[in-house]
Amino acid sequence: MNIVGRRRSDRGAVRLGLLVVVLALVVVVALVSNRREGTGPGVGDVSLGRSSGSAEGVTDAAQQSLVEYWSAELPKVYDKEFVQLAGGFQPKTPQSAPFSCGGQQQSYDDLRGNAFYCGGPDDDYIAWDATDLFPRLADQFGSIAPAVVLAHETGHAVQARAGVKAPSVVQELQADCFAGSWTRYAETSGSDPVSLVDGALDSAVVAILTLRDQPGTAAGGQQAHGLGFDRVNAFQTGYEQGAGRCAQFPEQGVVTTELPFRTVAESRTGGNLPYAEAVQLLTADLNEFWTAAVPRLEPGQTFSPPAEKPSDQDLQTVHERIGDLATGSVLSDAWAEAAQSELGLPTTGEQAGLQRDCFTGAWIAHLAGTDLPTSQLSPGDLDEAVTQIVVSSFSEDGKRTDRGGAFDRTKSLRTGVFDGVSACK
Repeated sequence: MNIVGRRRSDRGAVRLGLLVVVLALVVVVALVSNRREGTGPGVGDVSLGRSSGSAEGVTDAAQQSLVEYWSAELPKVYDKEFVQLAGGFQPKTPQSAPFSCGGQQQSYDDLRGNAFYCGGPDDDYIAWDATDLFPRLADQFGSIAPAVVLAHETGHAVQARAGVKAPSVVQELQADCFAGSWTRYAETSGSDPVSLVDGALDSAVVAILTLRDQPGTAAGGQQAHGLGFDRVNAFQTGYEQGAGRCAQFPEQGVVTTELPFRTVAESRTGGNLPYAEAVQLLTADLNEFWTAAVPRLEPGQTFSPPAEKPSDQDLQTVHERIGDLATGSVLSDAWAEAAQSELGLPTTGEQAGLQRDCFTGAWIAHLAGTDLPTSQLSPGDLDEAVTQIVVSSFSEDGKRTDRGGAFDRTKSLRTGVFDGVSACK
């Protein structure tokens, strides 16, 4: 969080924003892992979800499903036929023979821990680390994760066939959007070998969140992929609106929320304020926001701050694990519940919880204001808010809470961010 005109404190442990968020995601991985349902069925009838299974079986079925999807979808969206990958899908292991991409010799060590689409006059294939990356993704995030990565890389193959020209971050977010559109197809189609089971969308959100840029990375950089908030937003856009909407990204623009670190001190702290300063500032801003918002939503009504607030210990733990806007998200939930009470709205149940996530998004938009470079937000703040929502979507034993899953909750958050508080009611 950036406070214009305030002096930053450098006291306490110095943490980079990426490290803090990744530590929080370890909690998510542990929670998600607890909900696995055993191994999945064989090739030809693969269910994708939180359950782990053979990454090989998953990737074989996902390849077939992706080819079937784009063979039908590419002519609709771009009026072009989907030409099969000349080099196909290539799992790589330490025993794989050397290969080339763009005329450069590659080996397994060059690919280790990664996946990519190689396109060009003499190259047209998707390769991935089949020894470490895909088994690890399947183990940590469930069988949906390797399939989503393949869907993303197939999105790049689609861009090559459609002749898409756009900056790196737009191409990456469009590939996420294409992955979301395929995920919807896999969920609803009865003709392909892939089906989605409970928890698949939540696990996809968690996997995408871990594959984001490090906070402070310029969105215009040649290798920029987008922040977690942007990537989840793009994936959900594709899931909800289809590949046709994704195709509009280069011309109509795509939301990118990345900000550069403004000072060395901000970079060293990951843009996080000290705990006490953050709570004081965020509480004051929430009071200001809701004092104005409640009468706007219900003329004549006034706002009273919540009588019960999150405990300092709980807040401090969130602050240390994730960051200051995660702290703000916890506080915002309490203020949003107070607003629901003042407005005569339900305060319990899944829909009430989702509405509070939407209210939190609207408050974050208020923090950002109309000019991101001069706003109170720092690099990674939106990712901190998304991470807190994902973490709090599951109880300590890994069961989904009554707030709903991570997919629905992050969707509600972005509704508030983009459409404002009135869209939440």
